[in-house]
Amino acid sequence: MRSARLAVAVFSAVMAGAAMAGPLETVGETFAAWKTRLFGGHHPAVADAPATGPVHLVPGQPLRLRIDAQAPQGEFPRGASRYRLVKLPEHLEHVALRVQVVTTANPEGRGNAAFKPVFYVLDAAGAVRKAVEVEPLHIDIRPFRRTRLLGCVTLDDVGGFMVATTPDVFGKSYESIARKAVRAPTRGGFYYATGPIKAHLPWIDTGQVILEASIEKNAGEGC
Repeated sequence: MRSARLAVAVFSAVMAGAAMAGPLETVGETFAAWKTRLFGGHHPAVADAPATGPVHLVPGQPLRLRIDAQAPQGEFPRGASRYRLVKLPEHLEHVALRVQVVTTANPEGRGNAAFKPVFYVLDAAGAVRKAVEVEPLHIDIRPFRRTRLLGCVTLDDVGGFMVATTPDVFGKSYESIARKAVRAPTRGGFYYATGPIKAHLPWIDTGQVILEASIEKNAGEGC
């Protein structure tokens, strides 16, 4: 029984540490509250985008797209990258884009890796008008589920965009403290202690991204 209680306490500490890894101080929210607001609740089931070709993103419908060896390669303002073209059903003035980067097995070593998305907003002629990075990305570690990186960006005057990355991040990693050092009492007056857990996810040129768009009335809203 003591070992079971200890396991529960350690797990609770892990999740509390993860929640505090990226508090959103600018909007007065913790990461846990922000995650619940944007990614919790009743959302439609995630649909899978076609493996190749343009991706049609319908507002309110989460869509999983893969950037893999089949994805085309292109030259972008921030360097060459594999990419996927995403089209909205119509030209929209203001959009909030909720982003989930799903970690995958590291193709060059142990552990997991991730794709760091950059959104290249297109103009009416299909040329790149603006580059938007997803910053910050907050790590979400859940038991028995794939680790995710969560973020949200707002786009204005948009009908379509490219999902790509930048070669500047290759050789670098996403790093975050998912749990701080913990020291707490147990029944009987004993103490247990754990060291910090640091998440380390190398950036790679392929991966999985889940996108969900929402139409907003004003610029900067929705995140």
